[in-house]
Amino acid sequence: MTYKERAVLYSRVGLILTALAMIAGVVAEPLLRPVWSSRLTIAQR
Repeated sequence: MTYKERAVLYSRVGLILTALAMIAGVVAEPLLRPVWSSRLTIAQR
């Protein structure tokens, strides 16, 4: 396996992992929004 082939392979794997991470973020964001935002605002305290 030459250097160029290895670089292409690692680039493809990196792009696939990046795409999967973005999809996971889009899916998880609505599910985790209640956890991130508190129900009490500063004015209510």
